[in-house]
Amino acid sequence: AVARDLPYRVLPDLKVRALGDIHTGGDYHTLVGNGPTAEASLDYFRRFNARYLTVRANTTASAEEMKQWPRAGTFLNADGPWDGDELRRWQDDCHKADMVLEAVRMDSAYIIMKEGPQREKYLDLIRENIRKASRAGIRLVTYHWTMIPIRRNFTVPGRGGSTYDGFRLEKNYRDLPVTEAAGRVSMEDYWSRIDHFLKSIVPVARENNVRLAVHPYDPGGLPLGYQGVDNWDAVDYMAAIRKYMALYDDPHNGLCYEVAVTGESIPDPNAQLPLLREMAEKGKIAQVHFRNIRGAQGNFIEVYEDEGDIDMLNCVRVLRDTGWQGTLLPDHNPRHPDDPKKLQAFAFSYGYIEGLLRAARDEARRA
Repeated sequence: AVARDLPYRVLPDLKVRALGDIHTGGDYHTLVGNGPTAEASLDYFRRFNARYLTVRANTTASAEEMKQWPRAGTFLNADGPWDGDELRRWQDDCHKADMVLEAVRMDSAYIIMKEGPQREKYLDLIRENIRKASRAGIRLVTYHWTMIPIRRNFTVPGRGGSTYDGFRLEKNYRDLPVTEAAGRVSMEDYWSRIDHFLKSIVPVARENNVRLAVHPYDPGGLPLGYQGVDNWDAVDYMAAIRKYMALYDDPHNGLCYEVAVTGESIPDPNAQLPLLREMAEKGKIAQVHFRNIRGAQGNFIEVYEDEGDIDMLNCVRVLRDTGWQGTLLPDHNPRHPDDPKKLQAFAFSYGYIEGLLRAARDEARRA
């Protein structure tokens, strides 16, 4: 057989390639010990070959100092100034364990801020946090603009007594309360804030050899004005992703591509493959969040990777055949009373990702 005859050539003009350096990563969702690089945490990650870590940084600010930055209800948005010494210690811990501290997840405080001195002061804080990450050998800062908290509004029972979280667009969504922190934010205003952020921060990231990676709002594809906000990835999700990456066309303005958020934000979850290919070929994907959903735009539940509607193996095939290299990280997972920290659920995710990578590697060899 030749490659074009094989069933796993998922896009007609995309040739099958050997699998490059695509690997599994872990993050702050699964901490066993007292901190991301405690021995117990690192051992947990290494058991599943998740050797590339993304962390949340601790701050050097006092509780009183933290009060100056925005919150959305009880949802804390601000990290404050990162503890650079601690980041370096964490990187040293990773290197000793034959691992890499790859990324830090940044807070979302900036996007809630209106134009003015406080916002500029916070941009200064972000610039310095990027410098601290760079000095610790961290080459990626991810972020997730959340003017309103991530939306889930129902649960369903899942297999083995698990609970699955879901979202269904409310019939009365126009009547939902506007969040106190964000207020009413138009699409024009939202994109103006993004534009100012990128123009202010990407040059500093470039100077310090750090990539930025935006995580889409979850869920994307919401109607305009949902809880008062015209989210940047509202309505036409894929067009918004393209706009964000084109707004400041620089290798340091990247994307944390989220397989499930893309699937839950468009009418057909598997219609995302051309977008995944496009972003990979343009070098825009810095990191991939890898989870599954059942359903689609406006009505979905989060499930285990093997039982959702997204063909996860096809996503890996596209990444393989574009020559993309980087980290796949499991993300949200079902809950169970016997697994309060979701360590079992994430262990399944790590194993599932490793299995897909092995399958994709073996396919390419046969081609």
